[in-house]
Amino acid sequence: MFVEREESLSNLWLFIVLNTTVLALLINILSLHYGNNDVAPNLFYIPVVIAAYWYPNRGPLFAVIISLAYLGMVWFFMGGIISVLVASSVTCYVLIGVSVVVSSLATHMRRNEVKYRGLFNHAQAGVGLIDLGTLRIQEVNHRFSTMLGYSEEEVILIPFGDLFIDAEKRDTFFRSLKTHGSVEIYEVRLRSRNDGSRWMLISAGMLPENQFVINIIDITDRKHAELALLIKDHAISSSINAIAILDLEFRITYTNQSMLRLMEYHHENEFLGKSAVDFFSSSQQFNDVKDAVKVKGSWFGELVLLKFNKSPFYVLLWMNMVRDDTGKPICIMASFIDITDRKQMEAAKRQALEQIEKNIEQFAILGDHIRNPLAVIVGLSSMAPGDITDKIILQAREIDRIITQLDKGWIESENVRGFIRKYYMVGTSGPGEKDPGNGNRTRP
Repeated sequence: MFVEREESLSNLWLFIVLNTTVLALLINILSLHYGNNDVAPNLFYIPVVIAAYWYPNRGPLFAVIISLAYLGMVWFFMGGIISVLVASSVTCYVLIGVSVVVSSLATHMRRNEVKYRGLFNHAQAGVGLIDLGTLRIQEVNHRFSTMLGYSEEEVILIPFGDLFIDAEKRDTFFRSLKTHGSVEIYEVRLRSRNDGSRWMLISAGMLPENQFVINIIDITDRKHAELALLIKDHAISSSINAIAILDLEFRITYTNQSMLRLMEYHHENEFLGKSAVDFFSSSQQFNDVKDAVKVKGSWFGELVLLKFNKSPFYVLLWMNMVRDDTGKPICIMASFIDITDRKQMEAAKRQALEQIEKNIEQFAILGDHIRNPLAVIVGLSSMAPGDITDKIILQAREIDRIITQLDKGWIESENVRGFIRKYYMVGTSGPGEKDPGNGNRTRP
């Protein structure tokens, strides 16, 4: 748009230069014809200055051509009058000098304009020029329009105030701009044709002629990332699991409230900067976890930690190396839960199962111990006369029948025992050990 405008103006001024040159030549011809050459040469300054400004590379050449044409007319109409030729030559030198000066200044201005125009057009920030009185957008760069989902032709048709989503934010912006002459790092939501609205970081400053320039930077992705981080931070801080973040030297840099309560500390500052080894029950255990995290990237398992009062407790710990997108380690995250109650319940259950194992073994041995005296009684009763022997043997058989029923219960108990050994690792005999429940049994 800027290039097209420059080309149209350049064509317009070329037309003006040609017409003013022809007019100045005609007036000078008439002036020389009537012998008056005092004022008319000054008319050449108009086309020479215009040409030097709009065509700085050709301006001095144009001034030389005009000067030679003027000197030719003076020679033709005035003859060889030395004083007239000298005065005319001085006028021509001045014309050429003015053209050179204006061309140099114009070239310098054009270079600066091209430089700043490049900054304007290729800036990563959206840049716009706005009239403060009408709020009409006069000019924007490509980045400004694409941020809002419009073309450059479309966005300049929208009053700048209508781009604000929040009226209160808009009023605050313009009030600050009019009062202080500038606005720095102001977060607002602007309308977008594609997304409805986009978060922008805007800065503005007043310019002459009641205009202001505005810079906008799209921070929508950053706002979404900040919201996601806020949610994650809240999730971590409010988690029922104890969570800590460590640096690569295993020094604690963050703890959540669950960890403070679990470790019986009062404030996170009591944690920050401390080495994780201070909370392990043994340095060897810490070194094992540390080596696993550095080599494998993570460690998971049960271990014993120390609370504030140095009392030990069991935890299920997960420690993981956190890496960035390139795979470079940036920190270590540790999460654990207290399993002390579970370990105590397991210990109590194990103790009860061990007692059941002992009871089953005693039950098997007791059956053998009963049968051995019973066999002796039956043997001795055979020496007794009469019906007494039959009665004793009958009662002995009844006792044996009862013990046999107990043996059937023992077989079922053997299955229970095997289950306990298999799934609870209780009462497992070592290699070469004799199971006390498998002794020889004697039947009467």
